[in-house]
Amino acid sequence: MAESRDQVLIDFQSVTGIDDFDLCTNILTQHDWNLERAVNSIMGFGPSDGGGFPPDEIGPSPAEENFDESTLNPILGQGSDRFIEGLGVHLRPPDHGASDMASGPSYSSSPLNFAGRMIHFNVEYRDKNTTVVLPDNETVGKIKEILETELGIPRAKQELKGLVKRKVDDSTLLRDLHLPRENSLYLLTPQITNPTVNKTQNQDGEGTSHGLEGDREYLLKITYRDDTKYRNFPLKFNCSKTVGDVKQSLMTLTDIPVRFQIWSGWTKEVTDQDKLFDCCLNYPTHELEMTKSEYSSTTCKPADTEEMEVDSDEEEDTGLENYSLDDDLFSQEEPKSSRRVEPLMPDGVGDDKSALEHFTREFTHRYGECHPHFYIGSLDDAIQESLVVRATDRKLLAVYLHHDSSIFSNVFCSQLLCAEGIVNYLSVHFITWAWDLTSTENSAKFLQAATRHFGSVAATQMRSYNPDQLPSLLLISRAKATNEVIDVIQGHVTLDEMMTRLIHAVEVFQGQKHADINEEKEREARERIKQEQDAAYQESLAADRKKAEAQKVEDDKRREEQERLIEEQKKVENQKKEEQQIKEAISKSIATSVPVEPPENSPGRICSLRFRVARSEIITRRFLAENTLEDLLNFLTAKGYHTEDYKVITTYPRRDISNLDKSSTLETLKLYPQETLILEER
Repeated sequence: MAESRDQVLIDFQSVTGIDDFDLCTNILTQHDWNLERAVNSIMGFGPSDGGGFPPDEIGPSPAEENFDESTLNPILGQGSDRFIEGLGVHLRPPDHGASDMASGPSYSSSPLNFAGRMIHFNVEYRDKNTTVVLPDNETVGKIKEILETELGIPRAKQELKGLVKRKVDDSTLLRDLHLPRENSLYLLTPQITNPTVNKTQNQDGEGTSHGLEGDREYLLKITYRDDTKYRNFPLKFNCSKTVGDVKQSLMTLTDIPVRFQIWSGWTKEVTDQDKLFDCCLNYPTHELEMTKSEYSSTTCKPADTEEMEVDSDEEEDTGLENYSLDDDLFSQEEPKSSRRVEPLMPDGVGDDKSALEHFTREFTHRYGECHPHFYIGSLDDAIQESLVVRATDRKLLAVYLHHDSSIFSNVFCSQLLCAEGIVNYLSVHFITWAWDLTSTENSAKFLQAATRHFGSVAATQMRSYNPDQLPSLLLISRAKATNEVIDVIQGHVTLDEMMTRLIHAVEVFQGQKHADINEEKEREARERIKQEQDAAYQESLAADRKKAEAQKVEDDKRREEQERLIEEQKKVENQKKEEQQIKEAISKSIATSVPVEPPENSPGRICSLRFRVARSEIITRRFLAENTLEDLLNFLTAKGYHTEDYKVITTYPRRDISNLDKSSTLETLKLYPQETLILEER
């Protein structure tokens, strides 16, 4: 079975291109090590992950029926005959235009496009959404190519966010990213300016550029005038900000609601939705003036109560037809013991724990005791306790974002968030953490934490929230060690819709939680096996260590013996070398006493002798017949053949003459007129 699973794992990695061993093992385990179902769940064919194509888009064409399936065998192994049955989809050729891509997938009758699935991308660029549909055998660069055609933005200056949690380049295949069928991307262009240019006419009729969206900042010198004094606020705003953003900033600084602000200094009539680059402002500095409406001072309630006036038009714009704002919020009788309204989270709170304690106290005072139990602690701690725990103890994290300036805050909190059914459901299935974004300082602190935990894309989206988009309830889950915002419930929903979305989020989470529990059990089983194997390995290692120590002792003894033998051998060699040197000195000394060899045509009696050495070397020498045996032996000694090492033997009769009387002449020894002598080692 192990060999079979190893082969299945190898085939699965070959088909999907996934190198992560644990990820492949988990996917195969979820599908009972069935290669076909596991591959289909990744490729999007088949019902295992709800992906794939609609039935009317699947089915073999006549060209496919004649397609040679054996071409897939080297890739899919034994499962190729079954796996190819799910690959009947015809994708359109990759050279289709961007306009075709946006209108939806089209299909070709060519059988060469059988391996792939269509992936839908909703690309958000500023205020425009562009739909891109591509087969998964295309690259990331193809998306940029289509966006270049649709939006006119060069590929080199495009940055796509939201594909994966890691960086990819333009050559990355979409199938290698393992994307779902529906994806939301964000296009950023930090290196270029927006082509929208606002111009004003000078006296010559020429246009003067006041700003470009994305790379210009206006310095707005705003003068606030009240009855007693003037206050100046030099504020910088990006040209993509709206007039409403400027008014909201002044409301934060002066505590004057937007509806009671009177502005002057705009170059034309503007609305709160107009962006600054559309307002024909002087660049880089423009002067504005803001005053407080006299109507606010005469009709507005005192600041230490919770009541405020809303006219019929504002009430109609809220979109909350199910609630009576007059009855629920703005026409309540002032309590007998009035209390100054405290912010849910004031500035200057030292730590998150103190801030959440203050938030809970004030929230209870405003909306009563029946409210969600807010987690007291930092966002890091809330994530650790809800999501980064054992799968069996894991819960969804609900992050409630509040803003006092939103017209939906009181309705959402009193009628929805504090509803008994919502409170009970949140307490069972969620850990609820809250934060107040009313203060600029507190908002910046939250966005910093959100960037760290949820990624820059999600944090950017949260940063773009204006008070009318708040309050919001963010539902946070965790998948593959990454925190994800799976749903955002904003303040304008109804009670039924809110409960439905909470239930849906919990159902999806429970399915993932069940899979994580099984995976965790398998991981623990593998860890136990690994620990047992490690224990056995340590025992074996200890035994091997003892053997190695014993072997080391034996090797040390053997090495010492070898060193002793080598030392003795060196002594012997040195001794031989000394003896050889002595012999060479003797040979040189005796060479001076050897008689001179007589010439060949000498008139005297010449004795010709041949000396045969043991290694077949022949030495010839002439002596006079009256020369002695000592002269002959001295000659041999001078040649290096010492008498203590060699014997001088006559051939016939065989006799050793080296031991005879050295004063005997060669003629007496019967070596005249010639003789062959043999030198033998003793």
